[in-house]
Amino acid sequence: MVFNQVRQGRISDNIVAQIKNAILTGIYRPGDKLPPEKELIRLFNVSRVPLREAMRSLEEMALITTKPGVGGGAFVNQMTIKSVSDSLSNMIRLGNISVRDIWGFRLLIEPNICCMAAQARTDWDLKQMEEMIANLEKAIESRRIPIVTNMDFHQMIARASKNPLSILIMDTLGDILLEVYKKFNFGLRDHKNILRFHKKIFESIKKKDTQKLGALMKAHLMDNMKRLKNI
Repeated sequence: MVFNQVRQGRISDNIVAQIKNAILTGIYRPGDKLPPEKELIRLFNVSRVPLREAMRSLEEMALITTKPGVGGGAFVNQMTIKSVSDSLSNMIRLGNISVRDIWGFRLLIEPNICCMAAQARTDWDLKQMEEMIANLEKAIESRRIPIVTNMDFHQMIARASKNPLSILIMDTLGDILLEVYKKFNFGLRDHKNILRFHKKIFESIKKKDTQKLGALMKAHLMDNMKRLKNI
């Protein structure tokens, strides 16, 4: 049997754990349909309420999608960057993860991603970073408030690291923070300071100066955190 009757613990959590394990171990693959509700109620020996609570939790994790109507039901999702991003976005909206939590996580990983980028970057990577810095500089000179260029630069550093997990994490954070940044009301003075940091970080990556990079990125993120409003 794939699933066992729930005998202890919080019922919905137990159901989530069993279905999640069946998906992660490949018993149910992307596109597969889970058993219908009546069958799951029988297999788990539970009522409809905790089962539906469990299915909602699995949807919030982006592990399944529930489709209504004839031929509908619960289907296993293909995990992509977008599904990870959507799942994190839902957790933020539900108040489970705050922007401050994200910033704390960035302080842990981005200084190290910078150091990896300094060792693995190519001339093409440097050219892309230079173009992003130039775009930010042009926006500031024309007194426009930039948004996209801020996270693009950080995502480009992750790509320069050539580490797939770093790229996945930073692309996911970039998708989330693109919407969040619009609420922060950074002014031109803030962006000028961001530009100064980006230039210093770029030069250190170019020179492969890993001794300075970690401290530079940490100082940049700490400075940004101080400037954030309404977090």
